[in-house]
Amino acid sequence: MMKKMSAYLVTFLLMASAAFAQGGGMFTKSIWLRYGEGIGWAIAASIGFSIGVAIAIKVFDWFSSDIEEWEEIKKGNMGVAIIFVAMIVMIGLLVYKVI
Repeated sequence: MMKKMSAYLVTFLLMASAAFAQGGGMFTKSIWLRYGEGIGWAIAASIGFSIGVAIAIKVFDWFSSDIEEWEEIKKGNMGVAIIFVAMIVMIGLLVYKVI
């Protein structure tokens, strides 16, 4: 089953590559160059996301100096964990919109 699916995928990629390479206008780039661009943007997004989350967590830690968030999470405090998850999701959405 997997061999058949991989054969279909390779055939599709080769056909798409030929269609993109022979077309004009927006299809002048090869499919492999487009794959490379996509991977590059994915890497840029992951780096931006990780930097954004690190900065947000550090700023949140500065503003809430009277509570040790990581200790509360280790103790099982779900309220603090939910706040961290919400903050990470919102930073992810912001980075997604920017990139």
